[in-house]
Amino acid sequence: MALFIATFISAGQFAPDEWKSLFDEKTLAGWETVRYAGGGEPYVKNGVLVLPAAKKGIMTGVRWVGDSIPVVNYVIYFEARRVEGNDIFAGLTFPYKDTYASLILGGWRNVVNGISSIDGYDASENETFQRFSLGNNRWYPVQLRVTTDSICAYIGKDEIVSLATAGKDIHLRDEVLDTGLTFWTYVTTGEIRNIRIKRLP
Repeated sequence: MALFIATFISAGQFAPDEWKSLFDEKTLAGWETVRYAGGGEPYVKNGVLVLPAAKKGIMTGVRWVGDSIPVVNYVIYFEARRVEGNDIFAGLTFPYKDTYASLILGGWRNVVNGISSIDGYDASENETFQRFSLGNNRWYPVQLRVTTDSICAYIGKDEIVSLATAGKDIHLRDEVLDTGLTFWTYVTTGEIRNIRIKRLP
């Protein structure tokens, strides 16, 4: 498993409350393909990052390798849609202090949404679990807000995650996911656009 440790970017490069784009809508500049076994090959088309369903394996992903990003006190915004399949179309692995977690959208056959993992439990089993379906071929605006003491996520104006992190063991499913800021899909083709991040004061 690759290890990617994010660090704070200096204030001169990345001022508080200033949005920074992470996607130029033309190339994969700043991103590298995550080599999941049998994974698909990400590409850019019509200003959109396409994560095609894996042909032989189960996952396709890209990891941010551009300028350093914050590990706490930041907001990530992006828009995503599922174009094929019925599972995770925009999984987002993200840093939280010295560890990582994943925002799950439309998992477990399009019924599980939440954060994996918390205190050893995946999104389907912990307190962030929200059961609702997300339609295909529809763009969803997503915002993830990570602070010292909380992790919150929104689809549009609707809050779907509100987690107080004090005393919680936040971590990844180590046997599956790589660390780093990573977008990924699971037996599904997803598209992502308008990826940006800002550091909170």
